[in-house]
Amino acid sequence: MGLPFANAQDRVSGNATYLDLVYKIESQDTLKLDLFLPDERFGKQFPLLIIIHGGAWVAGDKGLESNYYMRQMKRRLLASGIAVASIDYRLLSKTMHFPAPIQDGKDAVNWLFEHAEQYRIDTNNVGLWGGSAGGHLAMLIAYADPQEFAEAQHPREKVFPIRYVVNNFGPTDLNSLFKIEMGRMGVLFFKLFINKLYVAREQLTYALTGLHLQAELEALKQANTRYSPLNYIDESTAPTLIFHGTKDRIVPFSQSEELKSRLDAQGVQNELIPISGGDHGFNNITENRLDHIVEQTIDFIFRQKRHYPSP
Repeated sequence: MGLPFANAQDRVSGNATYLDLVYKIESQDTLKLDLFLPDERFGKQFPLLIIIHGGAWVAGDKGLESNYYMRQMKRRLLASGIAVASIDYRLLSKTMHFPAPIQDGKDAVNWLFEHAEQYRIDTNNVGLWGGSAGGHLAMLIAYADPQEFAEAQHPREKVFPIRYVVNNFGPTDLNSLFKIEMGRMGVLFFKLFINKLYVAREQLTYALTGLHLQAELEALKQANTRYSPLNYIDESTAPTLIFHGTKDRIVPFSQSEELKSRLDAQGVQNELIPISGGDHGFNNITENRLDHIVEQTIDFIFRQKRHYPSP
């Protein structure tokens, strides 16, 4: 873990691309990240945005070319002088549960900080971006104490500063998301209006926690509480930009409203930008609107950028 394994490098228009950098080997899993650096004209060091993909914690990968939103995000970040890293993590299954993906995300962040000099990363200006499940992971990685979720064999000796979080429609309260406590009318409403999530509810809660919804309800509620970003917010929480579609049928818009409320209560800089009519993943909005979201993201990143005088 932490060694610079062999990688592929490509230079296009002055940008350096490093694909499949191995940041961690865990049992049978070799975990990799892709790193994209801006043109050298932007300076000797680059701010870095680390992207954590979604996929309900059970699917997805670090590729950024599969949809317009992520292609445009990468292109505009690089054109603005911001480096981009996109990470893989262990996906949940019948045998793989939390906190494994959180630990992997933390280890990817640590690897990038540890290799910052090699890849010219400005460690004073590193942020996290996550979509859906990736937003949930980004918030947990940034908000929770560095020792929280740490693996016994890999204690956290250093604390690497996360400057900000960009959360795209990520779950913030898992007990509320999965409607862990609800009566018959609640079940009916859930099935009717959020059917996709209802169908996957028992499988997802087991994949997350290794606990059964009916047989281990109290333990499941405690685990969901532990893995809910809302419960780690205090006055030191990283500034957070939130995008959420108002017609999201997977992660309700209210999850981001509650996030904003908690951040406001602690005096944490934040902004919630509702995407009118947007579904989960913004699959139903135009490329022009996606372009605007990308520009709002970049504007937020530059507002967080910290400048340090030369020694």
